[in-house]
Amino acid sequence: MRYSHTLGMFTAGIAAVGWVLAAPAIAAPVEAGDLAALQPDPASLNSIFAGPGLRNPSLTVTDHSNGLRNYKSIEKGCVGAVYPATESTYGGSSFRGIDLQTLTSDVTGPVRVRVTTVIAAFPTEEAASDFVSETAQSWQNCAGDQVNLTLPGQDDEQWYVQTPSEAGDGFAVRTNRVSDHSTCSHVITGKSNAAIEVLVCSSGIVSDQALKVADQVRAGIIG
Repeated sequence: MRYSHTLGMFTAGIAAVGWVLAAPAIAAPVEAGDLAALQPDPASLNSIFAGPGLRNPSLTVTDHSNGLRNYKSIEKGCVGAVYPATESTYGGSSFRGIDLQTLTSDVTGPVRVRVTTVIAAFPTEEAASDFVSETAQSWQNCAGDQVNLTLPGQDDEQWYVQTPSEAGDGFAVRTNRVSDHSTCSHVITGKSNAAIEVLVCSSGIVSDQALKVADQVRAGIIG
């Protein structure tokens, strides 16, 4: 059974009903020590991002960590819609391990791509499913908002959050950076006791690349 939510979630009743995922099919439990091995190989993603202005993405790992990111914002509840692996999203949840990998394309071309994949292990399938649902609901609550972020050692950023929607076995939201109008697609989904976030940002065309990356991660989880 796919990660999904009840019918009518995006209707006027969403505020009353909330985001609810059906119970996922049984899959092999994901341990915290397994997370790094589930990260996608950069070469396996090149074909997803190849296109006009980026014939050869040449994705390489530019960041790999297992900690949360503590971005500051007066719109604290919306930070997680813009960036993955944030303290505001995971803090207080039951996650027991997290792994973050960022890939960056060849920066010499006219189009640039950044892909961040986050995989988190939870104690149970139900806990992971609930986390995905609650996170998607928080994104919905931020639809139409501008989020002002303070990043350590970087310039402040302003982002516009669009309305989230269903995306394959999970949920997706698009965001736009006000300063340069760049676009990002942020997907959250899960399988077994793992939650998966993928953020794809590009100066070119952003379509369903984040979903394709998330599906590749899900395929690596037995079940």
